[in-house]
Amino acid sequence: MEDLPLLTMTKARIVAVQPDLSDESNNLLSTLTGLCSFHNCEDLASFLFTDMFRNLVGSGEPWIVFEIGVYKDHTLTIETIPVHDGITLADGSMSGGIPNHVLVAKSESECSTILSNWHNHVMNE
Repeated sequence: MEDLPLLTMTKARIVAVQPDLSDESNNLLSTLTGLCSFHNCEDLASFLFTDMFRNLVGSGEPWIVFEIGVYKDHTLTIETIPVHDGITLADGSMSGGIPNHVLVAKSESECSTILSNWHNHVMNE
């Protein structure tokens, strides 16, 4: 059986003025404009807290929104907004997989747990 990814991530939209980006950050943004896949919640959470990703999104006001989706069902998505002290995860469809529909993950492990709980919830509906 092939090992399918669990989650996808892509750039959803620009919500403010895009800052000047380094070549490395421009390359990463270009990659994230396509559909990137992750085999587990830990890998995605780890990526969101890398220096490379944090350099792209910066530490000022949020200017970009990403969408995380379930690989097997692209209609199941949450929005991801990088903020200066973490990652905001917002469930616009209000599936019930995220308490109060919005949480800010302040650490990689917290982010992984939130993603895992959300994924398990929407896949068991």
